[in-house]
Amino acid sequence: MTIRLSIKHLIGQIILLSLTNALLTAQSINEIRESGLYLYGFGQSEIYEKADQMALSDLISQISVNVEDSLILIRTESSGNYKEYARSIVKTYSSATLTNALRLEEKEGGLYKVIRYISKKELHKIFDKRENAIIEYTKAGIHAESKLQIGDALRNLYWADVLLRSHPDYNIMKFYDDQDSSLLKVFVPNRINEIFSNIKIDVIEQNYNPEDKYVKYTLALKYKNQNIQNLDYTYKYKNAWSSIISANNGFAFVEYYGEDAENYKDVTFRIEYMYKDKAFFDKEVESVLSSELDLPYFSNCEIKTQLKSLSQEKNARISTDEINDVSNNIKKAIDLSLQKLITDLEQKRSKIDVSIFTNEGLDAFNKLIKYGNATLLKNDNDLKIIRVNNEFIARSIPMRFTFTKNRQFIEDVILIFDETGKINNISFSLGQIAINDILSKDERFATLEEKYFLIKFMEDYKTAYCLKNIDFIQKIFDDDALIIVGNVLKKYKSSDSFYFSGLSEDEIKYQRLTKSEYINRLKRIFTTNEFINIHFEDNVVKKADKDLSIYGIQIAQHYASDTYADKGYLFLMVDLRDTINPIIHVRTWQPRKNDDGSIYGLEDFPFMIL
Repeated sequence: MTIRLSIKHLIGQIILLSLTNALLTAQSINEIRESGLYLYGFGQSEIYEKADQMALSDLISQISVNVEDSLILIRTESSGNYKEYARSIVKTYSSATLTNALRLEEKEGGLYKVIRYISKKELHKIFDKRENAIIEYTKAGIHAESKLQIGDALRNLYWADVLLRSHPDYNIMKFYDDQDSSLLKVFVPNRINEIFSNIKIDVIEQNYNPEDKYVKYTLALKYKNQNIQNLDYTYKYKNAWSSIISANNGFAFVEYYGEDAENYKDVTFRIEYMYKDKAFFDKEVESVLSSELDLPYFSNCEIKTQLKSLSQEKNARISTDEINDVSNNIKKAIDLSLQKLITDLEQKRSKIDVSIFTNEGLDAFNKLIKYGNATLLKNDNDLKIIRVNNEFIARSIPMRFTFTKNRQFIEDVILIFDETGKINNISFSLGQIAINDILSKDERFATLEEKYFLIKFMEDYKTAYCLKNIDFIQKIFDDDALIIVGNVLKKYKSSDSFYFSGLSEDEIKYQRLTKSEYINRLKRIFTTNEFINIHFEDNVVKKADKDLSIYGIQIAQHYASDTYADKGYLFLMVDLRDTINPIIHVRTWQPRKNDDGSIYGLEDFPFMIL
């Protein structure tokens, strides 16, 4: 099917990057140097790339001199050479804005002569872009905090803080919130410290195995007495720190091995907030974090918790939700299957009781166990049973997944039972905040049962990518689906591709794929990666029409795998008129919000609404 796309700027304003130089070749290098209108850097060498780098380095020096008076105020009296520090700050712009500085080149006598220049009147634009990023990261941090996404809040606020320290207006830049204004250099670090001070970590379960000389403590993560939706942490074990653990939905753990395993009385956590491993999402942030600048360290990131001994609870508790009655016979059958499953998982039995699964359920379980050496995080689980169609959804059991490349994730696992009480499917849960956002919508949006269909679809979608369920993905995409994919390119490619201009030198490449092309692409990705983990930072769900069960789902998505990671905004147009067989008609991805703060949604694809 051929579709003519007239979407506003089709996936961010797509442009080619190489037009500017061609418009300016009429001027000579000498004219630029003698005009007095430009800051410029000059370089010459027999090797073109070296001449260009020399010119860029020289331009950085010229800019540093012009803004030095502002930049040195960032550093304290005891910090050393102001001129060199000012230059270090400007260098953090070199891999972003400054690479787009205008360029002229000449070749004479075997030497390349290159000049990089920028209008003196335009100098402020170099810093305006960074100021916008500082404000947006601050807003994103405050928003994530309100959603209890504390890991996201700390990352956004810290990145705002480090970018601020590289801006000439460090001492005067303000943040306006609810008609109040605050100096950002005070507001941001205070907000970070406030977040750390409101994180509480308590032991809720202990599991001690004297034969294996092993003890595990399951912990509750709270922020202002509410479950933290995401947080990354390490903990101290003897004289070393654990690998980074990504916690979700209010649960965490520590574990100890050896003769002294049960003798630990307290534990020190270090909460992640720098996120250097994710900084390549934004080249300006990456430049600052890898620079020689004085980066702030927050000692409050280390939190000490007492390790209390608790009785070991072995049984899962079951409660029922308000949607549709669940008979006692069903509850008893589900309870029996749950107890067998939890016992098998806790005792790490090599052979699981297959009688508690359907064929489809056993296949899903095997994929789950292979996903990062899955282990039970908590025995005592207050499960809710929700009936949707002829399935019974029990949510949820927190589990830990460990990978060989030193990564650990915590996910809430949902079990789907059939009418006989056998496990028919398994999926990863959305965060409770995201679930509540959907359930809190009024009945004009959807009935309670329809809301659960929507939640189930989003959870199945996330799970299919994590567990590499290519058959499910192939099934849910319409044969004529509009699929636009994007990925961060490490280096600039040839000009016959389209690129998004807003990500500095880390360009975004877009491709429109057919369904078969997309599925084949996923197969290659699934084969070459040990793990894929998807984390939804936020979601907005809209209905196309009050009488039509077609929905637009907008998601801020973090994607991580062995070989690639990105953050962007995903849009799905999904048809739930047949709740057993949902269909995706549109799937798009973009790295940033549009200039007006929106992301692509139903209104951009009216021709796809059937």
